[in-house]
Formats: sequence, C-alpha cells, structure tokens
Amino acid sequence: MNDTKSTIKSYWDRRSSTFDLSPGHTLSSKKEEDAWKALFLDKIGPGDKRVLDVGVGTGFLSIMLAEIGYSVVGVDLSEEMIKNARKKMDARGLKVRLEVGDAEALPFEDASFDGVVNRAVLWTLPNPKKALAEWKRVLKPGGTLCFFLHGPHSHGLSHRLTKQFTNLIILARERRNPWKSLYDSVDLPMGGGVESSVVIDLLKKAGYAGVRSDPLKEIGQMKSKNMPWYYRISSQKSMQYCYSCRKS
Repeated sequence: MNDTKSTIKSYWDRRSSTFDLSPGHTLSSKKEEDAWKALFLDKIGPGDKRVLDVGVGTGFLSIMLAEIGYSVVGVDLSEEMIKNARKKMDARGLKVRLEVGDAEALPFEDASFDGVVNRAVLWTLPNPKKALAEWKRVLKPGGTLCFFLHGPHSHGLSHRLTKQFTNLIILARERRNPWKSLYDSVDLPMGGGVESSVVIDLLKKAGYAGVRSDPLKEIGQMKSKNMPWYYRISSQKSMQYCYSCRKS
C-alpha cells in the first residue's frame, strides 16, 4: 500500500467511530428508506442479484440492499469501517459478506456482479479513472453501475462564514474536527465535489453504455428536512446526483 492509500485508510479508520453521528450518513425517515429501495429496484431490478457495495463504510447502502433481497458483498479500505458495518449487519440478522478491499484494485474475478453501487466514494479516490475501469471489470455483461456523488461545494463568503459557525457545533456534538478533511491531507482529483458533466464524460470514456445523471431531489429534500438546524443553515446547496450506466 502506497503512502496516499495509507493516509486515506488511516483517515477513515479514525472517522469510523463518529461517522454515523453526521446526519447525512444515516436514514432520516422510513420514507427516505423506501425511496432508496425503490431507486435500487428501478436501477438494478428485482430478483436474485449479486451486488457489490464499494466503500461500504458503516453499511448505509448494504443494509438496504440486503433487505431488498440482493446477495450483497461490501468492501472498504478501512478495517474499522468494516467492523462497524459488521456489527450493524449482525444486529439485523443480515447475511452480507464484508471484507477489506481497495476500490481501485478489487479482489474479485471478472464479471462477478450484477450490480456495483457506492455513495460518495469517487471523490475519495486518487485515481477515479482506474476505479471506474475496475468497477466495469467486475460487472457481468449488461450489469448496472449505480453511484451517488455531490456537485461542487459552494465557496462564497456567506457560506464560508456560516460553515465556520456550524463547524464549532459539529466539533462539540460529533466529537470530530470538521476542519480536518481527507482532501486537506492528500491530493484528490474530485475532492470537494465535481460537476456532473465531468463524471458523465469519464463514464462514457470508460466504455459504459446508457449513461444517466439524475438529480437526487426527492431524497435530498427528505434529508434536508430532517437534518439538525445547524446543518440546514450551512447546507452546501450542491445537488447530489445518481449516476447509472451499464456494462455493454
């Protein structure tokens, strides 16, 4: 493991204990949960599907995917994230295979999965192009890639000032330093969000078919509505997108 990957792994190992304290990392309501599940059924389809969750974290997507009835495998570079995800799976009686793995060098054979999913992973990677090629490699022909990513964050003066106030509250309530982010430690091409057109172009160049970029408006509104007030006032106002495509 090179120095960059070691830094990324160490960051997420540290964040694992407080990760779920951030409201955006957990479900805000049963209605939101139903919306996520409906989205996956639409994108991946019903039935006995084998789905890979890349960057599983504490299990946000994998839990819902397993409850739908998919056969789920989750990988993450962080062993501590895997441990927390496993506790959640065990508490719910869900059978999900979890293992440590690199999103840019997956430990699976070619054409192993009907679907590959992830949320907010591409921005954490030093080589997004390599990751997209890997995700395509492990997909079966006709398999679906479905992932979620925010657009660029706001950098206006008003937002920066409000964000500083919010960070003070986060420091006290979530027991983490919000000023110390991953992309302050390593050079990440997509750190801080990325324009939808850039992601679409990368997917097409990687050889995916049927590339779509859909604003995640409904789920975003549900999350925002149920977030603590100090998150709402400093909302980045950046849209989250659902990217979906197929391995032709």
